[in-house]
Amino acid sequence: MKNKLIISLVLLISTIIPGVCLALPAPCSQEQLLESSDFAIEGTVTKIECGEPYESKECTAKEGNSDFVPELLAKCTATVKVTENIKGKYNKGDKATIPYLQLVQRCENGNHIIPGSPIKDFVPNSLIKYYNSEQCKYWNYSQIKVPPSSTSE
Repeated sequence: MKNKLIISLVLLISTIIPGVCLALPAPCSQEQLLESSDFAIEGTVTKIECGEPYESKECTAKEGNSDFVPELLAKCTATVKVTENIKGKYNKGDKATIPYLQLVQRCENGNHIIPGSPIKDFVPNSLIKYYNSEQCKYWNYSQIKVPPSSTSE
């Protein structure tokens, strides 16, 4: 009887919290970022180009909800003028091209699949640090300084 109760509780919890097993991985340390990257740079974003938005398919409508708005992403490329080579092939003054996904429209009135795709938000003329780590792809980008006239979400 006690085992049936425990099993029932585990099943109940697993249906209430479906995303527990799919949570984001723990953040990577600086050492992990560096070790898992072919290159790492610091630099200024000089150009951003994005393709047409597309549905990510990482958000599903809640049952019976007619107000569902799907998540839209765009495949983008940021061009960065390197100010510091942390690791790899780029030298000061080189231009590095960084592919990334940008959020165009947030999922509304739906269930988002965790962890989803890692999205970035490069801002023109901002100073950034970027590691091209696939292993640490959720944590491989940071903005060091954003221009005062820019607003970022």
